Amino acid sequence: MIKLETTTAYTAQEAAEMLNRSLSTVRAYIRDGKLKAHKVGRTYYVTDQTITEFITGERPPKKTERVSK
Repeated sequence: MIKLETTTAYTAQEAAEMLNRSLSTVRAYIRDGKLKAHKVGRTYYVTDQTITEFITGERPPKKTERVSK
């Protein structure tokens, strides 16, 4: 676990334990884009906000691109 100012980041293993899933399942979620993660060196980290969004099924709204005429 890495604690930043307002965010906590967990390793994929820690996220697997929190989600009650196997490490290979969490890695598959990351690979398939179902769970957003950041790779630092050889380790994937998942933020507490991302885990909450995954559990609740809520996603932040996507930014829309402006098309200039």
